[in-house]
Amino acid sequence: MAFGGQDLSDPPAQSAHDPATMLRQQTVLAEFGRFAINSENLDDILNEACRLVGSALATELAKVVEVMADRDTLLVRAGVGWQPGVVGFRTKPIDPTSSEGFALHSGRPMISVNIDHEHRFTYAPFLRSHGVKAIVNVPIRGMRGRQAFGLLQVDSRVPRDFNGDDITFLTGYATLLASAVDRLLVFDNIQDANRELERRVALRTAELVAANEALQAQVAERERALEVLQHATRLDTVVQNLPFGAALVGPNGKVIVANPEFMRMMPSGLVPSADTERGTEWRCFDLAGVPVAPRDYPSARALRGENGPPQDFEYTSGNQEPLWRRLSGIPIFDTEGLVTSALVVLVDIDDDRRLAQRQLLLAREVDHRAKNMLTVVLAALRLTKAEVIPDFVKAIEGRVMALARAQTLLAADKWDGADLHTLLRGELNGFVTATPPSPQVTLTGPVVALPPGAAQPLSMAMHELATNAIKYGGLSVRGGQVAIEWQPLRLADGVSGLRLTWTETGGPAPAAQPATRGFGQRVLSGTLGDQMGGTCRMDWLPSGLVCTIEVPLVADRLQPVGG
Repeated sequence: MAFGGQDLSDPPAQSAHDPATMLRQQTVLAEFGRFAINSENLDDILNEACRLVGSALATELAKVVEVMADRDTLLVRAGVGWQPGVVGFRTKPIDPTSSEGFALHSGRPMISVNIDHEHRFTYAPFLRSHGVKAIVNVPIRGMRGRQAFGLLQVDSRVPRDFNGDDITFLTGYATLLASAVDRLLVFDNIQDANRELERRVALRTAELVAANEALQAQVAERERALEVLQHATRLDTVVQNLPFGAALVGPNGKVIVANPEFMRMMPSGLVPSADTERGTEWRCFDLAGVPVAPRDYPSARALRGENGPPQDFEYTSGNQEPLWRRLSGIPIFDTEGLVTSALVVLVDIDDDRRLAQRQLLLAREVDHRAKNMLTVVLAALRLTKAEVIPDFVKAIEGRVMALARAQTLLAADKWDGADLHTLLRGELNGFVTATPPSPQVTLTGPVVALPPGAAQPLSMAMHELATNAIKYGGLSVRGGQVAIEWQPLRLADGVSGLRLTWTETGGPAPAAQPATRGFGQRVLSGTLGDQMGGTCRMDWLPSGLVCTIEVPLVADRLQPVGG
């Protein structure tokens, strides 16, 4: 395929080796390798990769775009030389006909010598606004069968035909970067899986220790393997109704007898032992979250005559999702002190693990929302103006209470979002309630679930509109009316959104559009525009104010107040 003067079906033509350039590129590879090995922060590694690759190829612009979880969207994850609002914010659908889509689909570098002369692909407007002329895309392939992480992109402000040495360097560089990314992703997964479990671990460990003590008392009389087999039926009767899994395991790791709960959790009937290390089905961790080798599992240690603490592990069978279990083992000796078998106890801790992870996510969300709210409160304190202290206090209290109501709605729904109708009633309850001759505020629209990032800004915006209406507009006189209508809509870029119209009638006619913007208008433009990425239009008509709001309702399009 010919593309921008470059045939993509074959590697770029080799240029004469420039010793200085090759030395610089080799130096950059070594420097980045040292940095990637020592760093434990993925964003630091990605940004340093962009800085060094730009230095190696003498370009001012470079970036890493990440394939998002939906596998259909690219995010500018890191970069150098770009204006604010690009890195961490810019997204782009993965189009098979785009330069990025071509590189990801083919798994090969893609060169565009001059995008002004390129007619096969389209390019994001922000590239042209930065003066980009030439681009090379190099896939960052996933390691150990993982899907591609994204693309390493080097951008030039002048037309450029990246030569064969450049592509060889970039391919090796992307491979090194992929290895660093894979290492940190695996590390982060392990870290996340073992946080916030201290209380549950202590509780379940205590139960397991008590169970072990009870079982140790039952097996105080240890017999030879033949005697154990002869009395297996008796032991089976004892363990049938235990609330946890219990099994007698032979030296080869095979279950001799087990209760139903054990077989439910371990249907293969084979556990790791000193002779059979079934590591493919087991991924075990000690109480500190450190991986344990199969030969050091509690069951394997028990069959060697050793006692050890219980350990948590993931058990995988076929294509099923891994399940968390807690394992402990007790050696059983004959009269001569030789190990004949082991008593293995399994406890199902899968629900506890998942609950702990959910609690961790909720704790992070609460912390994040609290910081956001404090930021807005500080802004309200800084920008609110009043002639006397009581007026200042009243204005601040109203704005803080609007935030508090939004927080209450979010907490009631476990931080999954808030109902729009409930939020509006909370702000305007005194006017929505029917009073003679009729309510002053009407609410019309379908059920809309607001994402967490939208509840606070919309609550603040409605509070500011209500405050203005009470002071100067449709709610300042008895016969005034405010009609609030909303409906879902599809925004220009295909994102789901909301259109809300606030219409005031029957109040004093507005003199004209205000000459200056107070905190109320700053809230409307800041929260609805800057924070939510929406629009807010104010029309001061003779009949009263009409405010039209359009905002997206997609979580990843909502920017947090605190950054």
